[in-house]
Amino acid sequence: MTLNLGMFRDLGREQRYVQRNPLMRAFVSLFGPFGIHSRIRAGHVLREIQQLTVSPDAQIMDAGCGRALILFTLAQTYPHLHLHGIEIDPDTVQANCKIAHMAGLEQNLTFSCADLAIADMGKAHYDMLISVDVLEHIVDDVAVLLAFRAALKPGGVLVLHLPLRHQQQRRIFPAFKQHLIDDHVRDEYLPEELTEKLERAGFQILRMRYGFGWQGELAFELNNLFWNYAPLRAFFAVLTYPLAWFLAYLDINAEIARGNSIICVAQA
Repeated sequence: MTLNLGMFRDLGREQRYVQRNPLMRAFVSLFGPFGIHSRIRAGHVLREIQQLTVSPDAQIMDAGCGRALILFTLAQTYPHLHLHGIEIDPDTVQANCKIAHMAGLEQNLTFSCADLAIADMGKAHYDMLISVDVLEHIVDDVAVLLAFRAALKPGGVLVLHLPLRHQQQRRIFPAFKQHLIDDHVRDEYLPEELTEKLERAGFQILRMRYGFGWQGELAFELNNLFWNYAPLRAFFAVLTYPLAWFLAYLDINAEIARGNSIICVAQA
């Protein structure tokens, strides 16, 4: 199953509603978000969702939704789904609510502000739960997985995207070997460790694969050249954007033997 070019092109274009800079608003309206990384992650998760049998009126939550690229795409593509995003940052939640209002998506898409480590996600309420690059920020990740398990209906599905352990990641430009995320509370994940934690939380793994192969990694690095010097990074990101965009689309639809992220689908 592949993510078609039209869906990838439109991924994140709703973010134009919260762009204050007119030039950036025009850019996002035409091409989608400037940051390639979030689009690759969202694309891989949407590809997995396309392969699942989802009830037309399913209840779906994105736990730690960030800018909610996945939820906005689902809301526009499947208007009868019931979608909810939880995000810890109140400013991001406010921006998401504004987008939902301006895009006319408030009927089937809602947001709330909460810390997943302590949030009450309910019991047996959701048919599907999505979480993208969130667990590596949470100290007790197994406790959160247990909460995910409790929030899903019997047979409900969890779709995860997580970074591979950074010591195992393959970089293209040498400078990116030093590119680390300060607020990760652990050295990310290995497939076998993720398997063990999911099984401990009561999930059955349906499939697990890699994302961010060489195409996705090159797209990310081109989009973030001189990542420690913002003005130069922005210049080269614009210059390399067409190539990075095309490489990102290839990565989402590739069968990747070894990549820098893990995509997992598990059943409650």
